[in-house]
Amino acid sequence: MINIDFSAIVTILYLIILYIFMSRFFFGPIVRVLNERHRLTEGRLDEAHKRMAQAEQKAAEYENALKAARAEAYRRQEAVREKALTEKAEVVTKAKIEAEKAVQEGRARIAAEAAGARESLAVEVDNLAKELATSILRN
Repeated sequence: MINIDFSAIVTILYLIILYIFMSRFFFGPIVRVLNERHRLTEGRLDEAHKRMAQAEQKAAEYENALKAARAEAYRRQEAVREKALTEKAEVVTKAKIEAEKAVQEGRARIAAEAAGARESLAVEVDNLAKELATSILRN
């Protein structure tokens, strides 16, 4: 048989009192401090993740705004280029028209001068023919 004496009961009673004391005054505060530290750490990690997400969102918004600004700049540049090409074509067309007009005027002036020269030559030929005929008949 097992002999349980009074010292074993006192030892068990001391262990129970020590367990209650340690749980209440030592392990309890340590667990609370550890839980509080864990809560604060998790809170800061969550906050850091939220800030990272916000930063990534703002970076994406910045990239989108930058892409839109580039697209707008390219669109404006293309519009200016198209306008310049149109103006260039108009200037070239006007220059061709003016050149053609100048050529036509030059041809008309040359034709008029040629007609005038023919008339004056015809008159001179008639005068010379008369003079020649007169001079031949006199001799």
